[in-house]
Amino acid sequence: MKLFKGMMLGAAAVATATTAQAADLPVAPEPVDYVRICDAYGARFFYIPGTETCLRVGGRVRADYRFQDFAGTGPNNWDAKTDESTRFRARGYIRLDARTQTEFGLLRTYTDVWFTSNNSAFASAGGNTEMWEAFVQLGGFTFGRTGSFFDGWTGESWGSQIGQGLDSRANVLAYTAAFGNGMSASVSVEADNGGRAGGFLGGYARGGHRIPALVGKLSVNQGWGQAHLSGVVRNNQASTAAVDSATGWALAASARFNLPMLGSNTGLGLRAAYADGAIGYIHEGYSGYDATVNAAGTGLSTSTGWGLAAGLTHSFTSTVSASVQGQYWSIDALGTANDVDAWSAHGTLAWTPVSGLVIGAEMEYRNNDFGAGGVDNDDLTATFRVQRTF
Repeated sequence: MKLFKGMMLGAAAVATATTAQAADLPVAPEPVDYVRICDAYGARFFYIPGTETCLRVGGRVRADYRFQDFAGTGPNNWDAKTDESTRFRARGYIRLDARTQTEFGLLRTYTDVWFTSNNSAFASAGGNTEMWEAFVQLGGFTFGRTGSFFDGWTGESWGSQIGQGLDSRANVLAYTAAFGNGMSASVSVEADNGGRAGGFLGGYARGGHRIPALVGKLSVNQGWGQAHLSGVVRNNQASTAAVDSATGWALAASARFNLPMLGSNTGLGLRAAYADGAIGYIHEGYSGYDATVNAAGTGLSTSTGWGLAAGLTHSFTSTVSASVQGQYWSIDALGTANDVDAWSAHGTLAWTPVSGLVIGAEMEYRNNDFGAGGVDNDDLTATFRVQRTF
């Protein structure tokens, strides 16, 4: 009996020790899905955890201090005493770029949203929030809001107040075919509105756009630089059915040449454009009148025009750069008072003390010389800017 009790107590002790040892064994950790770097599309992309989608999150904060119209030699946008002669502006940018490889090619979505405050005024539900870009790309197709496919070289200076007029945004449905060696061709159906839709003379306003603009472009982008040849056909329609519509069109050729023999990051840009009934494609935002209603009130006579632009950027050191740009355009509308010969000049000086930070200033001048009966004017502006991009 004593022997049996001893055996039972020994077995219990062994079982207790075994249980304690098992409890002390380390537990295998749960797998952790760490964020992985995605280097397939350049720097600063990462995989969204649990997916094969690469995402890049970026943004910008810009502070502008603007001084407007201190030339004051004729009636213009800022001559009224009630208008502001100075304007302080802060703007924030949020940018999201998501890319995934699929059996149909690259699937990309991109969003760029701006939030702007002028002189301490901001209304989130008003016009101070702007969807600058929002598009989906699949293979060679582009759907959404992005840069107009009509545009090629878009200028060297900031164009902070007067504007260069070479870079427009539009809602598009486009296809681009890449041929290799940096050559491509694009066809785009675009909403024909915004700064490129000019008014009409003769008592009737522009009507809606029943037919979108059709854009075509040939491009080459190689080590020496880039070149583009583009054209657009658009419909001009008055706000009344009594006036027949008229077709407008425009052509543009532009190029940017890299000039490393003159210094790093040095380049020269050139552009020439001609338009008939599509004046805004010469200089976006300065469209004037695309057409004039005839005396009988039954049709439209289209305006014609042409424009030239050139710009140069040069880096003096790794942190100091400067840009200069000049433009000239001439518009011939019905009636000499509506003809205009205009030119503008831009000069920019920028300092980049650390990566992503730009501190600089820009001066801009524009002169508008109207035909007989018109009132000439000019604008002179200056901007001081501090900007951080990340």
